[in-house]
Amino acid sequence: PCKSVGWGVDAKAACSNMPAYGSKDYWTERYHAGGLGDEPFDWMCGWKQLAPTVAPIIHSKEARILMVGCGNAPLSKDFWDDGYRNLVNMDYCETVIEQQRARFPDMTWEVEDALKMSYPDNSFDYIFEKSLLDTTMCYENGQEVSEKLFKEMCRVLKPGGKIIQVSFHKVEEVTAYANSPGCELACSACRVVNHKIYDPQTSKADLSETSIYHVVAVFTNLAGLSDADRSFAEAQHPMKFVGALTDMEIDALKEFIKIEAIKSNPRKKIWKECTRDDLVEVFDAVLEDWAERFKVSEAAMEEERMEGEEGDFEDRDLSIFEGSFAETTDDGEEEAEMDFVEVN
Repeated sequence: PCKSVGWGVDAKAACSNMPAYGSKDYWTERYHAGGLGDEPFDWMCGWKQLAPTVAPIIHSKEARILMVGCGNAPLSKDFWDDGYRNLVNMDYCETVIEQQRARFPDMTWEVEDALKMSYPDNSFDYIFEKSLLDTTMCYENGQEVSEKLFKEMCRVLKPGGKIIQVSFHKVEEVTAYANSPGCELACSACRVVNHKIYDPQTSKADLSETSIYHVVAVFTNLAGLSDADRSFAEAQHPMKFVGALTDMEIDALKEFIKIEAIKSNPRKKIWKECTRDDLVEVFDAVLEDWAERFKVSEAAMEEERMEGEEGDFEDRDLSIFEGSFAETTDDGEEEAEMDFVEVN
């Protein structure tokens, strides 16, 4: 839900103008057919993208899994279709749970508040949480609520069980919740590519505001383990993830997005990246523009001369001087640098 403000998402900046995600009324209206509609919708990523990374972490398809804050994303059904049948889907919005029960009656759908669940302690082998943390981080008291979320997930998670979390936010912002009060967690995280940057429906102009990657974090519950089991669980971290992006790959994706964004407006080039040929092209374009403007102005002046209308120089149309090489500030001083120049 939190829109990217660069290559990753900064929590404070991204959540500064968010809707009322902490209000149940907001979600009821959102999921209501009279609001934004009740059709399945996933604002992040689906199982097809996540499966190569997540499936190796879930050691058995018989494991009891809690899909917390399920909403109406296709992910729950995708899990089910892939053989994870011991799956409990929960959300605190009654409207969306009713819709999902009607849509997929063979699956388990329950109304629960993730901050205060009715499940007994040690109920689940895995908890899958996609973007719920992104939502709680956007609450007015986001850190406190997010820590409470982690504490409650740890309560219903079996010793040695795992929370698998997918987020728009940065790695360090997600993994910090391993230290939530009341939790004993070992944590690993990676970055996986956001396939939407390759989606033809994502316009080139929007690429610069699209997150390059999603963070996948795995938290192992150490509470209640014997010393030997605890040492074994801790030794599994840091984990090796399938499909994890390296820093070099992320840099390459940044360059790809920059090039694609420029293609959306081919007249724009980053000033510092201009070659000599680019500059020659720029100046040629400017001269052509000026020549075109002077041609019109000369014709107008000839018409004035023929009609015998003479005026002072100050009265003449000076629009030909628009579009000079340097921009000026409000107080009339010339800017020393240009962010970009325009070329044909």
